Amino acid sequence: MTPLFLMVMLMLTTAGEILMIHGQIAHGLEEAVRSAAVNEYRGSKRKNSGKIVSEVSSKTVFLSSVNRRFLDRSGLMGGSKAAAAAMQMKKNSKEEYVATITYSIKKSMPFLAPFSGVFQQKVRQKAMTGYVPDGDERKEGLVYITPHESVYHKDLTCTHLALNISVDQDVQKYLDGKTAYKECKKCTRYERGDVTCVYVPKEGEAYHTDLTCSGLKRTVKQADLSTLKGMKPCERCGM
Repeated sequence: MTPLFLMVMLMLTTAGEILMIHGQIAHGLEEAVRSAAVNEYRGSKRKNSGKIVSEVSSKTVFLSSVNRRFLDRSGLMGGSKAAAAAMQMKKNSKEEYVATITYSIKKSMPFLAPFSGVFQQKVRQKAMTGYVPDGDERKEGLVYITPHESVYHKDLTCTHLALNISVDQDVQKYLDGKTAYKECKKCTRYERGDVTCVYVPKEGEAYHTDLTCSGLKRTVKQADLSTLKGMKPCERCGM
């Protein structure tokens, strides 16, 4: 009876750990979308041109909201940093922030086959703008712009606006210059200790060692197209 009892206890412990992983990720997503919504409300109250859609890193909020020590020691593949990097934040036509994350869990158990699976969670949060624009208002000339760019976007989900960040644990090829990516001058040169993974934006030129690096953040504003002088439409969404 003792071996059977130990096996049952091991299975229950593993199931509890998996449930805790799901719970931590759900909590991190909820805090990330809530911060994005609150930030939009604060931005709308400022007396600057354009309405700030997002200026805080949702990935940083996610990391600050979860138990990183637990996740990094759990069966979550890549730990908390990989989970944060996999998170995608978008704003839909209903003025809702939608945070989605896909993650893998793998847990080895003595005398039993290892457990593994791929999961996805999604959380929605209404943007706290104080009003809900109708379809006509959204089409009358409001576009999206980012600092230091000469184009405007009609679609907030445009891939030129979204930072698609991936995690790569094959660090040496970046350090040896065997990729097209250069080191980030803001975070990589100041890295202390061994680098276990790097963060690579799909449409960027540098790799990063710090997920909170300002080079991985992007500020998007909503502005009236009639007030923008000399800006061209995005080749992907502005036509």
